[in-house]
Amino acid sequence: MKKSNFLCLIGVLIGTNTACFAENLFDANRTNLTGDWNGERTALADKGIKFDASSNLDIAYLADGGYKPRQEPTYVSQLSLGSTLDLEKMMDLKGVSVRALIMARQGQSVSVEQISDPHAPQLANVQANYGRGNSGTRLAELSIEKSFSNAGTSIRVGRFAMGTYFNVMSCDFQNNSFCGAQMGKWQGSKWINAPVSQWAVMSKYNFTPEAYIQLGVFEYNPKNLEESEGWNFGTKDADGVNIPVEFVWQPKQAINNLSGIYRIGAFYNTANDLKNQKDIVTGEPKSHTYGVWGVVEQQLTQKDLTNQGLYGFMNFSFHDRTTNKVENMQQVGLKYIGLLDRHPNDILGLAINRIHVSNRYRQVHQNINADAEYNIEMNYSYFPTKWLMLRPNIQYVVNPGATNHVNNALVLGLSSKIVF
Repeated sequence: MKKSNFLCLIGVLIGTNTACFAENLFDANRTNLTGDWNGERTALADKGIKFDASSNLDIAYLADGGYKPRQEPTYVSQLSLGSTLDLEKMMDLKGVSVRALIMARQGQSVSVEQISDPHAPQLANVQANYGRGNSGTRLAELSIEKSFSNAGTSIRVGRFAMGTYFNVMSCDFQNNSFCGAQMGKWQGSKWINAPVSQWAVMSKYNFTPEAYIQLGVFEYNPKNLEESEGWNFGTKDADGVNIPVEFVWQPKQAINNLSGIYRIGAFYNTANDLKNQKDIVTGEPKSHTYGVWGVVEQQLTQKDLTNQGLYGFMNFSFHDRTTNKVENMQQVGLKYIGLLDRHPNDILGLAINRIHVSNRYRQVHQNINADAEYNIEMNYSYFPTKWLMLRPNIQYVVNPGATNHVNNALVLGLSSKIVF
């Protein structure tokens, strides 16, 4: 790494201000904080070795309402360290690649500690990077993929999360009801998102360059969720499997001849141990559960043949009301990328989410007396450079936890991301 780049990095870490910030770190073409390592990063990539790292921070302050209002702001952080190895370039193994990812989270949640009634926890979370391990590190992925170019097929085997490849959506909001694989939010006892990984195998078949179908089999092992099991490779506590299937269409010319992404899928879980799978009302043992989802992300307008313009997105899901308290979810939102010409990567976003609790569950839980929780967020994602994002946001939660015993919550937030 160049000495000037190294000094700039040290300056960022200790919070000093030097001239090299403007000259190097905030170069418009710079895509990461640590630079190209004096050309070594590009040289390694040409040989098939790529590194990626990022740090996310979600700060939230409960300005009004909630269960325990007027406390201090809280923060949640996530550090990700990953690598991708192209074994075709490295070892002449055609179509073979290896992906590894380590993640670490820490911090406290405004949703858990201030907004939620303990008997009716908020269904969403105003800080998307909270949960699924809040101490130590986790192996989020270690997988190998083989692509068969002639057949348009690929197979991936190893440890990874369901939401890494299924039910995927962009993440341009701080509230987790608008960020990442939604099934992991509303049926999270069975569908497990990153940073938790599971033993799995999946296959993808491309019908055309714009359409494919994918199928997976994921070990269901609730042991992986425990704080101390971030590097658990055992299968002793496994109880059945999750089987997701998804059809994905990515047209380059859809509405207004602009690109979009359309997903529809379902998953089936076969757990049958009473402690893992039961009727949430009667407590009777059950042998399966299921969920269905749909995702739409579509560019609606375009400015000067760039990615600048208005985008719309929509998500929905339906769940087994026998084994899951959330019966369905709907979400809609708009994003405008590059509203200001001088800031072509900035994003202005607005979205609303509705999470409906099943009637049969509410009938036996009288503290949950509203049919749904609503989450609303408006934000502005500011990119002073490609490797740094700052996202001030305002959130409003109606009926947190699907109960009107808790006041609606007004939350002021600030999230950030640094790409190393």
